[in-house]
Amino acid sequence: MGRSLPRQLLRLSDASVHGRRCVFLRLCLALITAACQPFPFYEKFSSGTPGSPSVTPSVSVEAPAARRLPPGPVLAMTLLPGTELLAAVGPIGDAETNPTWQLYRGRADSWQRLAWPEEAVPYSLYTPATGTPIFAVPISNALLGSGQPWGLLRSTDGGQSWQQALRGLDDPYVMDVALSPRFTDDQTILAVTWRRGVYFSNNAGDSWQQLPYRRSIDPSGGANPYDLAIALSPDFEGGTVQHPVVNGQIVASFAHGLHIWSATAPKWQTVSITVPSRLEDYDPSSASLTAGAIAFSPNFAQDHTLYLYSGYTGLFRSSDGGVTWQFVGRGLPTPVPPTRTFHLEVASANIVCVLLVAPPEEIEPPMFSYLPSRQRSLYCTHDGGASWRVLQPPLEVGEVSAFITRREEDGNIVLYLGGAQGGVFEYSIEALTWQ
Repeated sequence: MGRSLPRQLLRLSDASVHGRRCVFLRLCLALITAACQPFPFYEKFSSGTPGSPSVTPSVSVEAPAARRLPPGPVLAMTLLPGTELLAAVGPIGDAETNPTWQLYRGRADSWQRLAWPEEAVPYSLYTPATGTPIFAVPISNALLGSGQPWGLLRSTDGGQSWQQALRGLDDPYVMDVALSPRFTDDQTILAVTWRRGVYFSNNAGDSWQQLPYRRSIDPSGGANPYDLAIALSPDFEGGTVQHPVVNGQIVASFAHGLHIWSATAPKWQTVSITVPSRLEDYDPSSASLTAGAIAFSPNFAQDHTLYLYSGYTGLFRSSDGGVTWQFVGRGLPTPVPPTRTFHLEVASANIVCVLLVAPPEEIEPPMFSYLPSRQRSLYCTHDGGASWRVLQPPLEVGEVSAFITRREEDGNIVLYLGGAQGGVFEYSIEALTWQ
């Protein structure tokens, strides 16, 4: 994400088609132009040639005093073993001139601040079932020619220190990662990048190799530039780079399309589906189906169900393992590209929640999409997307800025809500008020 584009507003009510096209095309041109520049990354943070082990980024850590609640806004969360969570928060301080970000570990009203490079924006966090190592994907301003591409950060000591895990990653612009459900055994992690598609590691990120694709890869995600995502089925088992899928499948969005690599089809299979824009007079009026978020049903082996959210056209469901897709986003706000301001969680084949920004009166290119510029709302369905309800947040939460779900053994679904004003709060989904 960048800081240097001019601020341009576009009113849906009275803007011309030409105006919409110009704003979008200028942003996409800036993204692709900047992404094609040489990497400044290794000069500052690498201890040798590109691909060599990188040094620990500088971090700022406050004294190890506990907090009752983490500050806000909460930006991303992930579950740790037991009852603890990781929560990334920010921006702290002046959001426009000198924002910083922080990382906390804890639950309820007891939280501990961890190490984190304050200038890196922790967009997403990932942990295996054991809780170690922790992976973090920061948003990089370098895509628009400003700042440092952080790539992928990894901590092997519970968040007390962080290193860049980029050996063999020819593209430091990491957009999303997925950990194997059997990570403890196969040590497998996959990453999708802005320029080069999908990379594979079977040694917990110590080194990476690119999974081959049949043609050159166009940078960005397509009609929505941030539609770059990857997910692994719950029955996935990793192998070698020559045979990366022993069982299950990978679903990834890159090269301006949606692709599947399964144990039975050992190469990328493209899902050739064209979808229309849901914005009137938008250019392009249609595009290949892509995804900024992909999530499998926990019972995928039995129900073959997964969902994706596209920043170009909205939410889709597949009940045949990703071969065909049905739009299930009626009743949800229409996405306005370019955007990555959404989060998708799938609790079962029919229970899905997605956090989205409210429909805007004006469209602004999201130069700082991690800033709380527009209110977000949490939507959930209990019938596979046939109908949607919006959360009425409890007073102690206020506006929800992040969330994750957990399904308990008795089938109860727990929501962890991160507040825009701080704090992480735990509720049963049935105990909340929905409209």
